[in-house]
Amino acid sequence: MTPPRSRTLGRAPLPPDPRSFIAFGGELGAEIRRITEEAVAAGRWRTPEDIRITKAALPLAYWTYKSWNPIVRAMPGSGIEARLEPFRRTRFDLMPEGFVATSERTMSLSGDLMCTKGLDDAKDRFYEEVADVVFGADIAYANLESTLTTSEIAATTFTEDETPKINLTPQQYAAIIGHCGRRFDVVQLANNHILDCGEEGVRTTLAHLRADGVEQVGVNETEADAARPRITCLKGLRIGWVAHTFSVNFMPFPADKPWLVNMTPMHLVPDPDVSGIEAQVRACREAGCDLVFVSLHWGLEFELYPHPDQLRWAHRFAEAGADAVIGHHPHVPQPVEIYRPASDPSRAVPILYSLGNLTSLISHPSNVASLVARLRLSTGMLGGMRRTLVTGVDLTPVVLLAERGPTACVLKLFPATVLLDGGHDEVTSAYLSEVGSYVDVVLGTGWRETARSP
Repeated sequence: MTPPRSRTLGRAPLPPDPRSFIAFGGELGAEIRRITEEAVAAGRWRTPEDIRITKAALPLAYWTYKSWNPIVRAMPGSGIEARLEPFRRTRFDLMPEGFVATSERTMSLSGDLMCTKGLDDAKDRFYEEVADVVFGADIAYANLESTLTTSEIAATTFTEDETPKINLTPQQYAAIIGHCGRRFDVVQLANNHILDCGEEGVRTTLAHLRADGVEQVGVNETEADAARPRITCLKGLRIGWVAHTFSVNFMPFPADKPWLVNMTPMHLVPDPDVSGIEAQVRACREAGCDLVFVSLHWGLEFELYPHPDQLRWAHRFAEAGADAVIGHHPHVPQPVEIYRPASDPSRAVPILYSLGNLTSLISHPSNVASLVARLRLSTGMLGGMRRTLVTGVDLTPVVLLAERGPTACVLKLFPATVLLDGGHDEVTSAYLSEVGSYVDVVLGTGWRETARSP
């Protein structure tokens, strides 16, 4: 094995947690502090609580506290840790018995792409250590969390009056949308920040993506688009997409365009109606799609296990005909699940509850690690029928760090092997060790040996 080359790596020069841009004042701020002090004194919030997302003091206090004290356990009594334990690894062979493959393609899946300080000068350098992991597949997907705008970019602040806006500069967009001529093939726009700058931000973002030849899912340009399946034709595959967000951060939809963004209020109301997602899955099947992917901006931030409702919903989508469920939003990675639907036992459905962030607003050790999933998509014959199935999954953990040179510091993504390299100063070694501990929660410790394998 070739020894790792010498690197001068360190923590990304970003705020350590969101407290630098949180400014809850007045009575709300006082109430948040009181609730937090009482919860901590009672030993709560070390495990998840079932708190609906609203603008009230309790969910804001819970969110704020988790943002620098991430929760590494599943909800008590849920049985989720035991259920997901068999899947805490990096490789899954899902080829069904008797399937004869005649062709194969690959698809990479990445999490959130956000505005990040230091990216303006990172074009064609940001991905250079992981370019083949992210862009080396036949099809590359990610969630584009930040929009572009023609207006002045507002500071990221979280107050009692407004949720944070996270808009990209054109330079940041150029740095994260691709690398040395290779770009993401499809990005999701249905996420909670899509309406940060209203309809103008949506249109500006669509224009940039169209100019770069990047498909998008989750935003509907016309009412007719919202009523029909979203299908992309990529590398000879007709892929149906059912892309929804749980929220748009309480921003108003344009009065004449309530259909602009696909939204299902998961986590906002006690029993959200997810039957619309199931219906869209079936519509994609009826339209003759080779594969159907349900891509969801969902989950509870800064929690390393999914909410019990998510398992129930994901299983429903798989039973309806989804070939994979792709999740993002919590800003931390979460364990995956391989689900075999009773409706079609020949399919093994990867459920990627949260891929985490490729880029981040903060440098907390839990926020800089993420997963890049690679799906093997095989077409062939099974039981006398032509089928296209997901026949394998590989998970690669990556980490956002700063590479320091004599005169400059560059933000870059690195394979998680760098967390295992020695030769760092004491502070950096401690930081990298903490990052690795969060990867362990998601993948178990076996990734350490896998990461070093040729």
